[in-house]
Amino acid sequence: MPSNQDNSKEYSLVGFDKFMQIEGLNSFAKNLEKHFFSKVIIRNISTLPTEINLVIELTCNLELNELLNHFKQQIWGNFASKKHSFSNELKQLKDINDISIEVEELSVFLQDTSIVITSIYSQSIPEHLESIFSNLENSSLHFMKRETEVPFEIYLPVYEDNDITYENESVIEVGTSNAAPAKDYFSYWGMYFHSEEDAIVYDLKNQILIDGTVQMLNR
Repeated sequence: MPSNQDNSKEYSLVGFDKFMQIEGLNSFAKNLEKHFFSKVIIRNISTLPTEINLVIELTCNLELNELLNHFKQQIWGNFASKKHSFSNELKQLKDINDISIEVEELSVFLQDTSIVITSIYSQSIPEHLESIFSNLENSSLHFMKRETEVPFEIYLPVYEDNDITYENESVIEVGTSNAAPAKDYFSYWGMYFHSEEDAIVYDLKNQILIDGTVQMLNR
């Protein structure tokens, strides 16, 4: 793969030979910084030289309500722009590198909460990122406890295992699954509140917080 001055040493390319570079990575990161109003950290967690598995962290100096308002006005994220949308920026990065590039996890760290999105199949995050934030914007009033408490972490997706019950409660699995293509981002999310000892599950379809035993998987 050709080297390029566009690469930056501040990005950690874990698992790569020191001579291997990701062409265009610095431009990709700078565009994310611009359109997501964020400081960006990008890591490659792959241990194989034949693939790139990215973990992307966006640190944004906004509260959740502010971010969702900017998203609604099509200011934050630049999803309305085909050229500079997240999915197209990633596609351009893939096009100039002769190697598989996947986004394994994308996290947005805000002043009052963190949003952690994990991959459920190839290209699932870029494919659904705009819809995820659209659902966040539509659901925010429903998942705030007592209409005032914002969860300090929102984790998605979580999965319901209908074959397991515990004291008549549903078991919700948090994390990745081998059957992930059958799952989606728009059924259940994990919510972590300072007022609660354990995670609470948000049911998107019914727009309610539900009780249940949360079973943590690989995270």
